[in-house]
Amino acid sequence: MLKIPFSFLPRKIILGIAHSLKNFGGFLSAFFPGLHEELFQAQISESTREYAAITFTVAFSNALFGFVLVAIIGLLANMSVLPLATGIFLMLGLASFFTLIYYPRVIISKRRKMLESQLIPATRQFLIELRSGVPLFNSMTSIASGYGEVSVEFRKIITKINGGVSELDALQEATRENPSLQFRKILWQISNALKVGSDVGDSLESLMSELTKEKVDEIHRYGQELSPWTMIYMMVAVVLPSLGVTLMIVISSFLSISIPSIVLPITLMLLVGFQLFFMNFVASRRPLI
Repeated sequence: MLKIPFSFLPRKIILGIAHSLKNFGGFLSAFFPGLHEELFQAQISESTREYAAITFTVAFSNALFGFVLVAIIGLLANMSVLPLATGIFLMLGLASFFTLIYYPRVIISKRRKMLESQLIPATRQFLIELRSGVPLFNSMTSIASGYGEVSVEFRKIITKINGGVSELDALQEATRENPSLQFRKILWQISNALKVGSDVGDSLESLMSELTKEKVDEIHRYGQELSPWTMIYMMVAVVLPSLGVTLMIVISSFLSISIPSIVLPITLMLLVGFQLFFMNFVASRRPLI
């Protein structure tokens, strides 16, 4: 079931309105040709026109809510706020629309990170099982638990095989719906080995070396990125606030200008906001191991 984020209206109302806008959703989805594949890999069951209609409904309702709220505040304050309300309507509508239309990419990115964090140990166990003479199906069953999202994907493959789908078809279908290129490479190697009848272990062994090297390179790149980001943090969060406040106090004392009492609380709030943003940004770039 699709969770609709960033919406002021309840889910049932959004879906009811969007249902009547399916044709318009089909028109909108034509501007985003990659949306179908993104919805498929994000495991969102709605069609492209349904999702586009939901996106438009959320964007318009959020924009209308912002417009009405600003208009009511203007009426209560006896002020003309039509230009401001119109600007809020446009900005909130566009922000909501593009946030939702790219929301599947966020889900795909999270799935990719979770998959790749457990991919190397799961593949290593899979390879050990194959080298020990364990059949392919039993090897896949052995990693269907204990490896997070990787185990979830292999459980789906096993379920399809148990349901009568051939191993090759189940692997190809899993390859198509998976967002991780590294995971797809492993499934491709298994599929190709099954097609030509070659040894799966040899293919996976060379791929394991490649995946390990990529992970090491990713860690090195992250370490190299930390130095400039640390410098930016020191400049923005330490040097600029301390020097800025000091200069402001010195200049105001020379010019006999009083500093508004609101300046320091605003500066503190901005610093706290920047630090929270910076910590979240650095953590999002840290490779999962």
